[in-house]
Parts: sequence; structure tokens; C-alpha cells
Amino acid sequence: MFEGEYHIEQADCIEHMATLPDGCFDFSIFSPPFPSLYSYTDQANDIGNSEDFRGDAKLHLSFFYRQLARLIKPGRVICVHVMQIPRLKRSGEVGLRDFRGLNIRLAERSGLIYEYDWSIRKNPQAQAIRTRSRELQFAGLESDRAASRGALSDYIIKFRTPGDNPTPIRGDTDISRNDWIQYAEHHWADIKETDTLNVREGRDDKDVKHICPLQLGVIRRLVKLFSLRDEIVFSPFCGIGSEGYESLLHNRRFYGCEIKDTYYRAAQLNCTRAISRRTEQIGLFEDAEQENVCH
Repeated sequence: MFEGEYHIEQADCIEHMATLPDGCFDFSIFSPPFPSLYSYTDQANDIGNSEDFRGDAKLHLSFFYRQLARLIKPGRVICVHVMQIPRLKRSGEVGLRDFRGLNIRLAERSGLIYEYDWSIRKNPQAQAIRTRSRELQFAGLESDRAASRGALSDYIIKFRTPGDNPTPIRGDTDISRNDWIQYAEHHWADIKETDTLNVREGRDDKDVKHICPLQLGVIRRLVKLFSLRDEIVFSPFCGIGSEGYESLLHNRRFYGCEIKDTYYRAAQLNCTRAISRRTEQIGLFEDAEQENVCH
């Protein structure tokens, strides 16, 4: 479908996915745009600009999941990173929108099987500073604790496509039993929030709110858990290329889509860096082996 180790298409992912053949990817991991929470572009077809949670956002995601279910091989895994979304105070609403539940419902309607989800710890103080959420701040605590709440965790939703997996994912090359003891925990409290690629390279003057890349440690675990070496990992919302970076670093191939020009360029750069870093690691390993032979 493409030559080389990776390909990133600069396009609207829903439109581009419609042109791809059935069953062309082995694993998918991504973070969809969070409606009304983070603004990435000024384009109308950007899900992040959909403030009508039950309207445009739901419609976009419905089309998206139908295409995604078709592109992943039978019996294979899709991992979706989401969080619950605070309602917009300017609209007079309070509470949270169930973005996790919306993704599960729409994915199931497309034929995907909802199997599990992990939660990822977030630091309450850091989140209060970043989001300026009164519900988390001391000001809210001291004015009326009835309106306070804890930090919002991230979630990784695991879906699987129907059918039998023709290529079982097994062997301890990537995942040991000790790794699995750690990864099988429902709540991942050991993920470092700052373990991300350089977000500055993807920014431009049209960014309304900050971008929020998924932590590399999360991607690394899931890529190693649910794909094999030389298989193709797909990220339809590629962003600055975090999923591509970890996939290529661990000997997978990568295919991504990204609508925004600055993110697209940053993703290309990060994928190239991953290949260079992997090559350097191989060279260091070979040098160490040669030194051991000489001794």
C-alpha cells in the first residue's frame, strides 16, 4: 500500500480512509479531537471545532468509526485515547460530557467489539493550573465544596474487530510476564505526564488552545502489546506523530493522517527522528557485542 517504513497523508482522515482497501492495517492507536475542548484548526470539518456534542461531533465520529472498522484486519485491536469533557460554562451548562461513552457507543454501532479500558492517572495540581478549572482549584474548595471534583483521568478504550485473528500476537520479545503484571493493572499510575514529543514544533498562530499529545509511555506499551514487528500501525489523527515515533522506534511500520499543515510537518520530522534513533541504538548494540567478542 506504501513503500518505505512510514507514510503520512495530509488530508481529512474520514475522506482519505474511504479511499483505502479493507483490512490494510494491523493495529490502530489514536487520540480523537476532543469536541469543544481543544481547538486544532479553524476548519469546519475539524471535530475539535464541533461544540454541538450530540450533533456535528457525533455525526463526524459515526462516519469515522464505520471506516475504521473496515480498515483493521479481523480479530485485531484498536486503542482510543479519550477523556471526559467538561461542559462549556458559557453555554450555561455544568458537569461533564460522556465522551468516553460516546466513542464506545458509536464504535459498537460500527461493528467493533468493546473489550476493556485502562485509566491513566493525572496530577490534580498540574491539571488545575493548566485548565484553570475552578472545580479543582483551592478557590472552589474554599467557596463551595459541593461544586468541587477530582482530576479527570485519561482512558484507553480497547476495541477489537470481529472475526478470528489470523496472526496471533505472541512471544516474549516485546512483552515479558513481568511487563504483563504491570500492564494488566486497570489504573496506570506510573505514566509520566511530561513524557511527550516537543509540542512547540506543531504550534502556529491559529492554535486557539494548547495541543495535548499522548504520552509516549502509553503508546509504547500498546504498540508492543497489540502489534508485531514489521506490521502496520495506523493513526488517523496523527498530530505531531507520537504514535508514528514509537511505532518506528520499535520496528513497526506506520501510516498516519493529519489535516493540519504544521502538525503534518512536525509528524514527518518526528518519524524521521525515530528511524535515526533506532539506527543509532542498533549501532551501539552491535559495537557492544563486538567489544564483548574481543574481550
